Amino acid sequence: MTTTLFRLAALRRDSEQRALDVVMRQNELCRKAEQQAAAAAMALARQAAQARGRERQLLGSLAGRPVSLATIINVQMEIARSALATARLRTAAARAEASLLEQREAGAKAREDYRRRQRAADKIGILLKQERASRVRRDGARTEAEQEDQSSRTGARHDRWGMPC
Repeated sequence: MTTTLFRLAALRRDSEQRALDVVMRQNELCRKAEQQAAAAAMALARQAAQARGRERQLLGSLAGRPVSLATIINVQMEIARSALATARLRTAAARAEASLLEQREAGAKAREDYRRRQRAADKIGILLKQERASRVRRDGARTEAEQEDQSSRTGARHDRWGMPC
């Protein structure tokens, strides 16, 4: 039984190590997703600020003077292009945030799996300790019984540590 427990303990430790490796990979993927989400949010903020500034500049250039319809259409098209670029960056930022959430969920699942495998390995470790303690008690009882048998054959009396009485 002890050999089986040792094998099982080794398998559980290997399983625990593999789960820990998965946790480490998930942590790294989560860090990358956080960096990507932060970069996407910063790019969006930069683009939105630039678009607002450019829009103010364009509209300011039109204010207070007569302008042609072609100029108004050109300004509207430039504002629309900026809005489209901002919308694209918003979409990219939303995707990066969704990816980050998925990575966090995967990381949480990996950590839970690791804890479950760790508990399983700990249980086998406890069984092994109990088995060792039982074996030590059996061996001690066997040694004591053998000493008592030997003492009764030789007529000498010894205490349980083998010392003459």
